[in-house]
Amino acid sequence: MTAITTEPTTTDNDVQETTTSFTGQFIWIDPRDLIIDPYNHRKRRGDDDNGTEPDPALIDSVLEFGVHTPLLLRPQTGAQDGLLGVVFGQRRMKAALIAAKKAVAAGEPVQMVPAIVREDLRDADDEALALSVIENVHRREASTLDVLDAAEQLALMPVGKLKRERAARALGISPEEITAAPQAAKLSEKALREATTADFDLVEMADYQTVEEVPGALSKLRGAKTRDTKGGDDKRGNWAHSLAELRQTQQEQQERERIVKELAEQGIQIVVWRAHRENDKSRILADLVTDIGNPMTAEHHARCPGHAAALAPGEVEVEWICTDWKRYEHELTDEATAASKKGRSTPEELDARRKVIRYNKAWRTARGVRQEFIAKVCAANGEADDATWTLLLSVITGTSIHYGRHASNPKTELISAFLGLPDPNKDRTQWNRVKNPYARLIATTPKSRRWRLLLAQVAAMFESENMHDGAWRNVDENCVTWLSFLKGQGYTLSEVEAEVLADGLKRYRPARQKK
Repeated sequence: MTAITTEPTTTDNDVQETTTSFTGQFIWIDPRDLIIDPYNHRKRRGDDDNGTEPDPALIDSVLEFGVHTPLLLRPQTGAQDGLLGVVFGQRRMKAALIAAKKAVAAGEPVQMVPAIVREDLRDADDEALALSVIENVHRREASTLDVLDAAEQLALMPVGKLKRERAARALGISPEEITAAPQAAKLSEKALREATTADFDLVEMADYQTVEEVPGALSKLRGAKTRDTKGGDDKRGNWAHSLAELRQTQQEQQERERIVKELAEQGIQIVVWRAHRENDKSRILADLVTDIGNPMTAEHHARCPGHAAALAPGEVEVEWICTDWKRYEHELTDEATAASKKGRSTPEELDARRKVIRYNKAWRTARGVRQEFIAKVCAANGEADDATWTLLLSVITGTSIHYGRHASNPKTELISAFLGLPDPNKDRTQWNRVKNPYARLIATTPKSRRWRLLLAQVAAMFESENMHDGAWRNVDENCVTWLSFLKGQGYTLSEVEAEVLADGLKRYRPARQKK
């Protein structure tokens, strides 16, 4: 930590005040005796000198008048013990070295450079780095990459929370951005330029890096940031949903690539997916039966010459196909036979099918973002607000079958996740569950925060009983209650959640009484 000295000063009213200053010593030193401090922030990046080299004007000035602005130095340790390193003033030092070389060649004395030696920075690498960056970020040449480089180094330093927070304030960023910097630093040069142009902070850059290869990722995240900014959402709600969608897309792409590779290795033909095959020579195996009338499976069909697979757009499940069911003498199920007589699916039927696929996917993707938000609410300090207590007491004292059914469920996975704890019943069967899984938490939780345990239980009830995969199709009143509560707590609804809530409110909102 930086050492300081305290000196009394006297005001006009003879009242003593206290001022502080760092511990340092002014010296004149030969520039040839100096090295660049390892934590001097300004450095070369490949062919880019990043302003580390003195320009002709600075060199001319030093040749003519010498260096007049002091460099900041600190004693080195380890292999460089005994030397002084330049924390900032690297360009002035290099200009002085050029001047010294010319002076020696001309047989003239070398001009000394002024410097302040900070003994208190001897082992304070984090503060040396912060001071170097502060000097640079206020220069015209400073860039986002300067701050990113410094934050990345700070993230890797074994310093305490308070020192990290202090360094973050000095850099004009948040502690979360320092934590995110190593991930953000993995951005490609192109993606970094894009993120800088989009005014992403380091946390957002780190998020973008994880999905930068997904088509449309930049546009989607930029739009989400704009919506959050315009809506005053400092919790990045829209960003969280967009990021979750991109990660889901990324996972699906990776899974599709794995499946295609696996099918190719097995020598299985991959055919183009089509929405309907009612009157086509190719049929999905679900439309076929075996020779004795059992459902046709991929295992049963594996030896058929027409054995093939298809992948629907946006899906990662294999749809097994027979490329010519009549030629290979298969029979249709009764349902498939009836569908063939009916003819092709109507556009309305196809649209309905596509809607189900889209909504199922969107509903599942939103769940992860929603449950992360629930965990944050359950981790909040202090007393619960009135809305939370009203919800808790209404559910617990109510007569809904959902709460009773959930309370008798021995699973504790969701409750534990919302409380930020490992599941005490993980890998246990329903017959050897821990009888009092949260006893320690109950004993150590202050009275003002005990509501968190109740909210975790009630939240687990809503999530398992009322927010399951098919909940968006048949919205019940509990779903409306839960989404309304979360929205009131600051949760940003996804597009599908907002639509479901709007429809549910029309159905369940009590009619206003006439005056």
